Amino acid sequence: MCTALSFATEDDTHFLARTMDFSFELEAQLIYIPREYEFSSLVAGTKYTTKYGFIGAGRDVDGYIFADGFNEKGFSIASLYFEKNAKYSTNNKEGALNVASTDMVSWALGNIATVAEFEKRYSELNVVEKINPLLQTQVPLHWIVADSLGKTGVLEITAQGAKFYQNEVGVMTNSPEFLWHMNNLNHYVNLQPTDFTSKKYGDYETVSDGPGSGALGLPGDYTSASRFIRTTFLKQYSDHSAGVKNGVNAVLHVLNSVDIPKGVKITSKNVVDYTQYKGIMDLNNLSYYFMAYTDTKLAEVKLTKQLLEQATISIF
Repeated sequence: MCTALSFATEDDTHFLARTMDFSFELEAQLIYIPREYEFSSLVAGTKYTTKYGFIGAGRDVDGYIFADGFNEKGFSIASLYFEKNAKYSTNNKEGALNVASTDMVSWALGNIATVAEFEKRYSELNVVEKINPLLQTQVPLHWIVADSLGKTGVLEITAQGAKFYQNEVGVMTNSPEFLWHMNNLNHYVNLQPTDFTSKKYGDYETVSDGPGSGALGLPGDYTSASRFIRTTFLKQYSDHSAGVKNGVNAVLHVLNSVDIPKGVKITSKNVVDYTQYKGIMDLNNLSYYFMAYTDTKLAEVKLTKQLLEQATISIF
């Protein structure tokens, strides 16, 4: 399970950030993929080539698979688990690019420049049911996309077909569907950053126990629904001061609110689900800030002009 958000500073530096929460050890690394690199899909016979160079968090499993990343145009995408809701094609489709769900990130990063272009072109793909060799299961995913212009969207593929949504709050978690989370947000109109005033009941006037009453009722558990509400509230009222450093700092503090320590969330299969890494992508200055579970420092990898001129893969 994961949480993602887009974020903008007062001077219009735009970020896409996420926690990677999973029980299987993904061992993600930051990887640079050059222009004109050819991917082989998990769907036999499908290949696609990158137009843009990009940096993503992923792994080489008889071919590179990515969970998230950004490209040289400032377009970014992150995949999040969408269990019990994702529904893909059972057959290849003639005239479409037939791919697995885990191919979506590398295709988009290699070929898409903006959220608007992604919205126009995602229908070129036919996402097919395919067993992932690493996880040994079909991976149910949905995707959040963002760009350097400040646009954010969500793509979900269910039994009702593929649907793209403009993400007005810039937050995404896991199941249920995105629109369910947006409707659920209406149940939390009481949340505010300022304290509530005292109230009178008969002749008795209440006295506050201390500051923070405006956030009474903010859910603190690790369910997808609660993480969506908590992240949306914190993103809305966090400091959006100008500057990259301030932006990264603000985003990291929001991510910390949904960070899952080892041992506090155990699945029905008796395995530990935890935050394996946090990723913060600066879409204007083209930097990826990565924090592994075992570290408290952000490691920065920048997509430089020199790196983009490189024709070979680099692993950081």
